[in-house]
Amino acid sequence: MDKTNQILDLKDGRKLGFAEYGTPDGKPVFHFNGSGGSRLERPADLNILTALGIRYISTDRPGHGNSSLKQDRELLDWPNDVAAIADDLGIDKFHVLGWSAGGPHALACAYKIPERVISGAIVSGLAPANRPNPYAGYKGFLRALMILGRRFPSLVYIFRRIAAKQINNPSGEIEDKFVKSLPKMDQIPFENQQVKAMLIADIKEGYKQGGDGPARDDIIINTPWKFEIMNIQTRFDIWQGDIDVNVPVNQGKYQAELLPNNSFYLMENKGHMFLLEKWKDVLIQLIRPTN
Repeated sequence: MDKTNQILDLKDGRKLGFAEYGTPDGKPVFHFNGSGGSRLERPADLNILTALGIRYISTDRPGHGNSSLKQDRELLDWPNDVAAIADDLGIDKFHVLGWSAGGPHALACAYKIPERVISGAIVSGLAPANRPNPYAGYKGFLRALMILGRRFPSLVYIFRRIAAKQINNPSGEIEDKFVKSLPKMDQIPFENQQVKAMLIADIKEGYKQGGDGPARDDIIINTPWKFEIMNIQTRFDIWQGDIDVNVPVNQGKYQAELLPNNSFYLMENKGHMFLLEKWKDVLIQLIRPTN
């Protein structure tokens, strides 16, 4: 079996793509990708997973990678899909890790299926959309995308479809364009060619069906989530770069104020991409014993 290219057939006729890395009988960790990513998102150095004894299950959300698009998807639909994968793999309880747009999906799992989520980690993850001053810290294009997601969702589909055409262009060279589009601090992890190759493959796979899956992500994470994170009792680690422009530091602090059982890690002089360098540190804390 190709464990990086697994597909689960759901009862509603949809397909869910996922991949497994690391130790087959290790501690199960479900990874939820950042915006436009896929099941190929994972530590570039897989020795991290084997050294820690982790069974790393990385997922394709609907419309990404090998997962069927679900046009009316809501944030609280995602825990059902995760539970289906866990059931298929014979996993009862597991940890969750959400990076960026994956953060809200990790919280949704802890809210809806708390009996199955041992602990969670939010890395550079977006805060609830109905918080005070939701656009604080955003500038330019990112601010516009947040506003579109809340008020004019149809325009988000247009943007993501344009992005998908560029990414899927066979003659296009997205690697250097992507890296150069990032803030200087976020370009540093891509000096490691293994990291660069992993994330570029991850994004290409995430957009291979087009832009509608990522667009739906934009919309559901930037509109009310239909649950309150203050009601989540699961232990969460919140990791936040202090100079992150994609998810400003106020969002991590806001979540730390509301989640009743959390540890907050503020990373000095780090932007949005620091997980690519600090995956081991995040995982060590995630799987530590819960009292």
